[in-house]
Amino acid sequence: MEQSVEQSVEPSVKRAVVADEAALLRSGVGAVLESCGLEVVGETHSGRAAVRLAAADDAQLLVLGVTTDLDPADVIRRTKRLRPPPAVVALLRGREDAPALVSLGVDALLMRTVRTDDLTDAVLRVFKGERVVAPALLPALVGEVRPTPRVGPAGGSDVVLTSREREILAFLAEGLANREIAAEIFVTLATVKTHVAHIYAKLGARNRNDALGRAVALGLLG
Repeated sequence: MEQSVEQSVEPSVKRAVVADEAALLRSGVGAVLESCGLEVVGETHSGRAAVRLAAADDAQLLVLGVTTDLDPADVIRRTKRLRPPPAVVALLRGREDAPALVSLGVDALLMRTVRTDDLTDAVLRVFKGERVVAPALLPALVGEVRPTPRVGPAGGSDVVLTSREREILAFLAEGLANREIAAEIFVTLATVKTHVAHIYAKLGARNRNDALGRAVALGLLG
């Protein structure tokens, strides 16, 4: 699938390594990365080999699934010791490892069953300097992530939410609908919608799940 200039990590071609025990998954991920404009310089089932390949080829990205010799935390620790360290996109089977991997500096945390378009979006956002968290992993991470300094969506200072916006963000994380939030804080539905729109704008988010993922990555729900 061809990508437009806006959807690619061009102009400089970046190199990537894919590590997972399943050859079919490696092949599929590799195809997605190539469609984003990356050069896949290595595929392996081994975590140790993945780190060696990333170091030898000066890779800028490691997509890490399940490897046959090391757990994801070990691979991430070794990868982040490289200089310069590549970005790491981790593909998880479940939620249990999510807090630990985020604390180790993983750049994107997705489910191993991630859709092609979601993986593409995550890779492109990582190369823009964002941290990405899949909506399915949010329940495991709310309150677990320390704040991380990040540049705001407009290129200015870090994201700053008002106390009311933080309160509403917390209700969104609990799964409350806008009407339920309005009843909780004794304001009109229109007022809640305005606050939610401001939260989305400040986080550069497209919808509720996107906003919560970015808020977790920024430590705003800690």
